[in-house]
Amino acid sequence: MVLLVVDTQEQITNSGLYHFYEFENAVKTLLDTARETKVEVIYVRHDDGPGKELTKGTPGFEIYEGFIPKQGERM
Repeated sequence: MVLLVVDTQEQITNSGLYHFYEFENAVKTLLDTARETKVEVIYVRHDDGPGKELTKGTPGFEIYEGFIPKQGERM
């Protein structure tokens, strides 16, 4: 079993997101449960390519600070 955390990047995951606080709490609950039950957590990030805001190496590409991967979790 695995928990895939998809596109929870700084550029996308912020208070402008519809029902942001409910979303944030739901993801944190999923992460906590997965970690407690030893379910593997894997992060997948969207990359728009060179010159875009969601490009590897830009601040917006990084995982949202509230969902930072723990040691051993893959990105």
